[in-house]
Amino acid sequence: MKDACHSGRMVGHRSGNVTGYAAERVPLRLMTREMPHGLEIRVLGPLEVLVDGAPLEVDTRKALAILALLGVDGRPFARDELAALLWPEADDESARGALRRTLSVLRAALGDRWLRVDRVSVALEPAGTWIDLAALEAAGRALDAATLRGAAELARGSFLAGFTLRDSPDFDDWRATRASAVERSIADVLDRLAAAAEAEGDVAAAVEAASRRVDLDPLDEPAQRRLMALLARSGDRGGAIRRYRACVAVLERELGVAPLAETTELYEAIRDARGEPARGLPAAEPSPPPAPGRLPHVGRDAELASVLRAHASATADGRVAVVTGEAGIGKSRLVEAVADAVVDAGGRSLVVRAFASEAGIAYGPIVELLRMGLARPDAAARLRGLPAATLVELARLVPLPDDVVRDLAPRLPAEAAGDLPAARSRLLEAVGTALAAMTAGPVPGLVAVEDLQWADDASREALAWLARRLAGRPLLLLLAWRPEDLDELGTSFASTIEALPGATAVTLHRLDRPEVERLVAAAVSAGLPRLGVDALLAESEGLPLYLVEALAAGTSSAEGPARNVRTLLRERLATVSETAAQVLSAAAVIGRSFHLQLVRGTSGRSEDETITALEELVRRGIVRELEASPEAAFDFAHAKLRDAAYEAMSLARRRLLHRRTADLLRSEGGSRDDPGRLVQIATHERAAGRDDEAAEAYRQAGFRARALYANREAGIHFETALALGHPDVAGLQLALGEVRTALGDYAGALAALEASAAVTSDAALPTVELRLARVQVRRGDLATADSHLAAAEELLTATGPDGAARLASVLAERALVAHRSGDTTAAARLANRALAVAATDRGTEGHPDAVARPLQILGLVAMARGDLDGAREHLRRALRAAEATDLSVAVATRHALALVEARSGELGPAIDLATAALDDGRRLGDRHVEAALENTLADLFHEAGRRDESMAHLKRAVAIFAEVGGRAGELEPEIWKLVEW
Repeated sequence: MKDACHSGRMVGHRSGNVTGYAAERVPLRLMTREMPHGLEIRVLGPLEVLVDGAPLEVDTRKALAILALLGVDGRPFARDELAALLWPEADDESARGALRRTLSVLRAALGDRWLRVDRVSVALEPAGTWIDLAALEAAGRALDAATLRGAAELARGSFLAGFTLRDSPDFDDWRATRASAVERSIADVLDRLAAAAEAEGDVAAAVEAASRRVDLDPLDEPAQRRLMALLARSGDRGGAIRRYRACVAVLERELGVAPLAETTELYEAIRDARGEPARGLPAAEPSPPPAPGRLPHVGRDAELASVLRAHASATADGRVAVVTGEAGIGKSRLVEAVADAVVDAGGRSLVVRAFASEAGIAYGPIVELLRMGLARPDAAARLRGLPAATLVELARLVPLPDDVVRDLAPRLPAEAAGDLPAARSRLLEAVGTALAAMTAGPVPGLVAVEDLQWADDASREALAWLARRLAGRPLLLLLAWRPEDLDELGTSFASTIEALPGATAVTLHRLDRPEVERLVAAAVSAGLPRLGVDALLAESEGLPLYLVEALAAGTSSAEGPARNVRTLLRERLATVSETAAQVLSAAAVIGRSFHLQLVRGTSGRSEDETITALEELVRRGIVRELEASPEAAFDFAHAKLRDAAYEAMSLARRRLLHRRTADLLRSEGGSRDDPGRLVQIATHERAAGRDDEAAEAYRQAGFRARALYANREAGIHFETALALGHPDVAGLQLALGEVRTALGDYAGALAALEASAAVTSDAALPTVELRLARVQVRRGDLATADSHLAAAEELLTATGPDGAARLASVLAERALVAHRSGDTTAAARLANRALAVAATDRGTEGHPDAVARPLQILGLVAMARGDLDGAREHLRRALRAAEATDLSVAVATRHALALVEARSGELGPAIDLATAALDDGRRLGDRHVEAALENTLADLFHEAGRRDESMAHLKRAVAIFAEVGGRAGELEPEIWKLVEW
């Protein structure tokens, strides 16, 4: 069993040093293996677990994983937490049972020592337990070479080298979040050891430590320079020169850049046998010009006052404000001024922006708002009062922080981590409730989203939904966009928002001469050169972006403003230091707001270099630091600065940095179900020229978007995966056909499904035929639908009992076709046969999803025959079966029950059922079903004498029906006749 103990791979760090288990009090003797009795866990390299000096013998890798988790994190774990982490695919009962068995095996192997297990938690006893990572971090704070040498000896290799759990992705995520931190701890020990050994005159030991440090991170130039200098000091001038050339090679290969000037200067000094350069202070860097953002906010007093009045009036019910204008007009500056005013008044703000590179990410800006709120220290307290159902929905969009999960776990229902369909309306309600809770305070909060012209459709829908439901939510919803860049759907969204009662809309215009004079005077007061007002006004035409850049640069010209803005931005970027320029290039490639570790990894610079570079970029007004988040986060001060930095790079360097960003996003921690992460990976893979990897990421992103009912975004991702040559053509075309069906694009759906049928296997063909039939039923072409179903039935009948479940579905659809054709006898016969076939499959017998559809068809047949009591009975049974497993059947069944109640004269219950069905239909994102439900409600309200409500539903029904079909200019009357489905 020794091999099992040596196979292991994880990364462990807990946002700083490991706590517990002698991390602070480890004696020097524990730096070695002087522990004849006790539990020893070694995670720096291949996983080793020793009990009284002998390898631990267990028959499962997950037992070792439990010891690694407990030892590295240094805290107790809840039993449910361990079960979910290590057995994510199992249901709760099975996972808990597997954990019980594994703990039993582990306790026996440990001789019932060290492992403390009770009904709710699992922990390690600190006494007699030793973890090499804790010992390394404790000793790493020492200054003497002997202690540091012992610490360095503990680092036998990468953290938990070779250990992974293929069926536990969350465990691998846990490992990944700690990898870089453990590497930094080891690097710090090696840096300290090299310095201490050099100070003691042991140059050979210093060279050895510096060499290990470079091996750990070859892209760290300060480490490379330290090793070059030590080699030269030891007399190995040739080795120092070879080290420089190796540094040049690795920087070119990995980053596409040359070494920094100081690295080259050191090499030249060594090459020319001049020894090391003087160790004096570096030449003072010229003071950068004041950042443009520091100039006063002129010409916007009326607009700012208008938005702040809207905020002040949002004390009981929320308000909506809109800021529009062209690029460079100052929308972001106005939003920033509003946010500052809200915070100064004691309020809380959440401000994000959409990015052009992420227009296909479902709920992208919404996720960023939630992440920002959840990252705050009081997130758990603010969420504690929310309904458990709200937390379940939030968890579908963004991982809840560990402390939130621990505090709220007892209230979270089991389905929080499941794959059951979640209602779109409940999802949007959860978003609104959470944002209101995160911004609640003594004054109204602020939720702001900039650059909505780049937002995805799902995010715009969520914001429109929230804008209409601000009653009882004291916050200002501030939205900004460029009207000229809105697409057709974006224009419709903008019209909807601006037409809301009480909405405040401000449009920013270019500055006039008096305002330019004020800006020039302010610039002179700030120490900038005085520029001519007439020349500035002529060149800029009053565009604020040009004005502030020209004033900061202290120059103007007679060139046109559009070109001049780009020129000024390029000139400003050219003034930054070499390291800052490399970090800036990495940030531009990331293409959105970025956190420290991501830009550090993409740029390849060390952590200290990256921080110094970011401080310079913030000081120069090129980058701005965002408010507190789990990691320090930054963004460009203006999108055009990002564009200028990106355009300045060569294609080869862009591709290289995109590749590095994709790799980092794939390896960094976080939920694998993050709605935006896969699209970001796919975007970078595509820009890096790695089409195969991009295609797979787009495929996964499509299925994730579809699970959130973001059908339009899902379709785009599937189409992109196919265009990039993904090999699963049949599966992607089938998925594309399904989302196009939901969107009402029947021509597109039929084309995709036929393409799938042409290349799919015989075993999968019945499924495609079934999907084709459902589209034809929607179009009213019942004969064609029945021919597809007959073909599917023939194929499935030939497969025998193995195809019983799918055959039951086909028979149920044939029953619907017969019912729609007026043949109730055939419909009843086929529906009963579907129930009988389902019962022949042991894997299907009694399953709700196998019986819901046939029962629903029997309910429709009974209603057609006038047997309303029989219809109710069948439909209620169908609804009980469908609610937990098949949202689409539940919608159809609830709608049918509404029709039954209406025919019985019970209009109140009928309206309630139809309204609930419409709510669910919107959740599905099925446009045709939504239109039919709107039409039914229009009829019901009309019959109840509620004409205004009837007309409102009728208008929406007509608008949606006009979208459905997919053949431009061709009317399909049958589409408008969907009454039962």
